Amino acid sequence: MLTIDIVIEPLRILITALGTGVLPPDNPADRLRTSVGSLDRIRSESAASTARVAPDWVGTGGDGAVAAAGRNHRTMVDTADDSAEIAALIEQAGAKVKVAADQLNALIDSFHTLAAALGPALFSPQGIAMILPVALDHIQRGMQIVARTQADLRSDTDSMVAIGRTEAPAALSAMPVGGGDGVAIRLPDGSIAHAPNDRAAKAVRAALSQRGVPYVWGGTTPDGFDCSGFTQWAYRQAGVELPRLAQDQDTAGIAVSQSELQPGDLAVWDGHVAMYVGNNQLVEAGDPVQTSPLRTTNAGQGFQGFFRPR
Repeated sequence: MLTIDIVIEPLRILITALGTGVLPPDNPADRLRTSVGSLDRIRSESAASTARVAPDWVGTGGDGAVAAAGRNHRTMVDTADDSAEIAALIEQAGAKVKVAADQLNALIDSFHTLAAALGPALFSPQGIAMILPVALDHIQRGMQIVARTQADLRSDTDSMVAIGRTEAPAALSAMPVGGGDGVAIRLPDGSIAHAPNDRAAKAVRAALSQRGVPYVWGGTTPDGFDCSGFTQWAYRQAGVELPRLAQDQDTAGIAVSQSELQPGDLAVWDGHVAMYVGNNQLVEAGDPVQTSPLRTTNAGQGFQGFFRPR
């Protein structure tokens, strides 16, 4: 029945393009469900740990840590819920494809049954004239099945996109930035600033710990600092290696505007660099290392901008 297979070949092409809808082992849905279990376990352990230490962890730092733990807990809850929903959508889409694939295979079987009923007359001119409209009808029905399935799958895709759009703002809102969230740092004037993460907080605390160290040209140690040696040393304590020269330290970060400043960001001039520590204050290697008000001028040097080390 080679001729018959040729006229019905478009249906086979549709089946190949559509797929079977049967999800293989370790498919994305299975992996997402596994991640949900892991997130639930981590969330439970984190909540238990926070509950154990919270009563004895007093003060601003403790309050900030408990608040951060709460944000992380909510983020994990949202992520687990979204992962479960996406896994369900993947399985739902697979089931829709499988139904369509079964319907296409049924059309092929139906066509072969009708063709076989013609017997030897099938290969006569009259038989071919009779079977070709049947083949076209089956192919058109197959295309309608695929079109309906594509429309159904589009709704699943839209649902996944909607999850992504709501998840991104939620994740961003849970990330500590400036203001009242983040890692608390007590500044020399007694005020509290909040670094965006532990790395920036470590660099700021290291820098503030060196107040009073004298200025030494080319100095890179607590025995004496120049401006870039100072910021390089502070960030090294946080595990970040900055270039040696002030005018090059902007290459290790991304540019930010003054309104976006966060503790740990660098203010860079043509021949000077200082670290922003929060609350409109800088710390820098003057003579000696000291804090100063936020500014963009420095002895006539060109200001390159504010930068956030990566």
